[in-house]
This record gives sequence, structure tokens and C-alpha cells, in this order.
Amino acid sequence: MNAIRSESWFSKRIMTLTGLERRLVNSSANAERTMRLARSLLERVELPQEPRCLEVGCGQGAVTRLLVEGYRARAIASDRDPAQVEVARERLADLGERVEFRVVDARTMPFDDAQFDLVVAFQVMHHIPGEWRKVVAETARVLRPGGRFVFTDLVLSPGIGRVMRRLLPRLDQLEETALQECLAENRLRLEYHEGGWQGLLDRATGHWAVIVRRA
Repeated sequence: MNAIRSESWFSKRIMTLTGLERRLVNSSANAERTMRLARSLLERVELPQEPRCLEVGCGQGAVTRLLVEGYRARAIASDRDPAQVEVARERLADLGERVEFRVVDARTMPFDDAQFDLVVAFQVMHHIPGEWRKVVAETARVLRPGGRFVFTDLVLSPGIGRVMRRLLPRLDQLEETALQECLAENRLRLEYHEGGWQGLLDRATGHWAVIVRRA
């Protein structure tokens, strides 16, 4: 894994799963829920035969399994957490050589430019406060022209984003306006988006599902 500059205690805490979070991430219910959502999004994406795919923050590898079994992909299942990579390796052992397992920090991906037809990341970037933009930039770099980035995440509303910038000006949170600007800056064109703010809680944080295309 490529070196990352020294991180604050807060950043390390946000990026590290607790025992409870790990159990939830690795549960069968979470795998089924994630695969359903991934399937609904990937139905909107046209992929080449045997696409080259990367899952960022693979967890137990549920989306990687869907890509290999449903789309005959050759895939890399990657995660910053070596323990999660081992979980994915164990649970996807039956897929053989169609999956490669890598410990990767998504902010500094050790992959060549324009290598992948598809990058997927489910609930990853909000765990990287202050540096989620690097994930977007690296994803754009490793995608081939015309490749897709499919992701879901927790996105702050613009109003809450303004409040957070006043309270924590050095902490660049994943917020709607900033996310849209960052995608455009990295030549990632929005093709599909669902999610928003409904009800008291969702006015602060929305669950987004997004498909973007690399120009």
C-alpha cells in the first residue's frame, strides 16, 4: 500500500471500522442489500464483454461477486483494511483467478492510467474526511475514457455543508455542491443520480446512488 502522510486521530478513527461496524459490514444481510442496490445500478450501465473492474472498499466482496458472476468481469477487490481483504479472499475463493485481492488506499491507487472499464465504491468516501477528492481524482485517472464510476455514499446537504465549513473549516466533508464540482473537474459526467433529503434527518445527510462516465 502506498504511503499516506501522517493522519490525525480523528481521520484514523473515521477510517477504521469498530467491532460492531465490522460485524455489520460482513453480515449476510448487508451483502444481500448491497448486491440488490448494485444490481439495480449496474442494469443502467452498458459494459463490454469481460470488463476489467475495480471494487474500492470491497468489504466482504459482495459487489465483486456480482460483477464476476453476472458480467463475467475480471476484477480487483481492494480495501484499505487488510483484514477485510482477507474476508473477501475467503468468501470469494470459489471465483478463482477471475478476482485479484489487493490492500489499496484509494487516495493513491497503485494502478496504471485508463486501466478499468468500471470502478465501484459503496459507502466509502464519507469515511475519508478531508481527502475524498483524492478518491475521485484517482478513480478518474484509472478509468478508461467512457468507463463508469458507480458509487453510493452519505452526502451532506449544501446547507449543512456550509455549517460544517464554519465549525470545522479544515475538514472537507462530502457535500453535494462540492461533490458535483469535483466530479466535473475530473471529467466525470453525471449519467444517473438518485437520493436527496426527505424528512428531518435526510435534510442533513442524503443517501446517494450515482453513475458517472469518464469523458
